[in-house]
Amino acid sequence: MSYRAKILFRILVLGLNIGLSYSFYAQDSTKTKQKKIKEPKHFFSNTVFADFYNKPSVDLKDTSRIGKQLGSYGVAQSCVSFYAPLLTINSFNKDSSVNSNFHLLLAGTAYYLQPIFSGITKHTLAKYGLGVRAIYNTGKKSIFFIESTPFLTQDITPGSAPNGTWRMSGTLLWSYSASKSFNFRLGATKSFLWGNRLYLPFVGIRLGRIDGFNFSAQFPKNVSLNLPVSNVFRLSLYTKPQGGVFNFSNQDTVYDSKYYKNGNILSNKIIQFGRYELLTGLRLDVVPCKWLNFYVSAGFSTKNGIAFYSNSFNKNNKFRLGDFYANAPQNSGYINCGITIRFGRTKSFYNNQNIMEAHDLNNTIDPGDSNVNPGNGNIIIPKKKAAKSLKPSEVQDLIDANDF
Repeated sequence: MSYRAKILFRILVLGLNIGLSYSFYAQDSTKTKQKKIKEPKHFFSNTVFADFYNKPSVDLKDTSRIGKQLGSYGVAQSCVSFYAPLLTINSFNKDSSVNSNFHLLLAGTAYYLQPIFSGITKHTLAKYGLGVRAIYNTGKKSIFFIESTPFLTQDITPGSAPNGTWRMSGTLLWSYSASKSFNFRLGATKSFLWGNRLYLPFVGIRLGRIDGFNFSAQFPKNVSLNLPVSNVFRLSLYTKPQGGVFNFSNQDTVYDSKYYKNGNILSNKIIQFGRYELLTGLRLDVVPCKWLNFYVSAGFSTKNGIAFYSNSFNKNNKFRLGDFYANAPQNSGYINCGITIRFGRTKSFYNNQNIMEAHDLNNTIDPGDSNVNPGNGNIIIPKKKAAKSLKPSEVQDLIDANDF
């Protein structure tokens, strides 16, 4: 090999060595810049839930003109609601752990009620609500909760006159956890759950851990005895009110001004329909995975009440509505089922008492004042095994369940 060829060969080998060294350096994970993992922003996941309810018709047993006209009474209803976190602001301790935080959520609902009267047209009454709720966790024992949901009620039955009435529901609460096994709440709420417009105190108490066996009484929302069989199966025995006030087309002339006081002939193309009932039953929640739970419940509907209100009579009424017809239908059975879907990664809050209390507050008070509860499927039930008996796979499941 000539002298020039040797020099060219050595330059080529040197170039290959430099190229291979650079390639190895670029691929070496110890030399490359680690990709930054984006942390979740919120403690609340995006949540959508649907609820379906039905109870059979019963005879009103009323011999008045309106009672005879209405005939029997049954109920079918469905509801789709959602929550979505908009803003989370955290303050931190010196060790960088989270101290207090503020949560702002958007909440909405679409609710459809069919009061089934055998003697008149089958009406479909709709309620659409969109509001906000703010939750402030002090980082100690107190949590403050405020929500406001304006909603629109309409009778969307074919042939109904154009209609729509805006109403407002809202709740202001202070929640205090003296210990993990004792919590009480005080506040106020504007609600239509009892078939009328009411301003009520909110008083609540819970005895027992929120992630264990507990008794909860939250007036005027619900009373329940909760038994988590496991993280997958959860039982509750409960009683709760259900109802509302809705626009109702007067196309069947339920309201006839000739039958009203003073003989005033007034135009009431749209009247108001109010209903309430007290549900007592057993509910089973199934939580097969961290983003899904569904439930089924059945029991008895008691303390039933229905009423009709004329807009002309209540035009300047700012408080309880005055009715022109009321009835207390007979008791009956009912069936209720629903599904809840959660998506999006959240910050871990396993065993964080205040964040669990904040979730329970958010799930207790539904958007639109329909008293539909999506369940606490996002609160992890601790496994009842000693640490030494835990398998590595179970520990991995626990980590995954808290960091989504």
